[in-house]
Amino acid sequence: MDKFVEISLLFDFYSDFLTDKQKLTIDYYYNLNYSLAEIGEEMGISRQGVRDMLVRSEETLYNFDRKLSLLDKYVKKQEMLKTCISKLVIAAEKSSDDSAALIKEVVDILEKSLDD
Repeated sequence: MDKFVEISLLFDFYSDFLTDKQKLTIDYYYNLNYSLAEIGEEMGISRQGVRDMLVRSEETLYNFDRKLSLLDKYVKKQEMLKTCISKLVIAAEKSSDDSAALIKEVVDILEKSLDD
């Protein structure tokens, strides 16, 4: 998994355990794609200070995930949903019109849950 995606997901799960400055730094860097210099300018700290804060923040996120494994559980559930959707699509192709319509409704519901 791409580090930017991974950190963004970890941030979604564990951001409440970060300080406000750590949250802001992670958000600027990983979600808004600011450079270290831009973040430093926004926050009034040096580029090195931003880097240090990012390293500490990432370490905190990874430490919580080592203990709680929410990212791994999330990824596994996403994969299971995708598998179910693909099997239902195959079943819909082989079913009668009435059954295919119901299967399509279930597929739509599962696809929406993937986006959440």
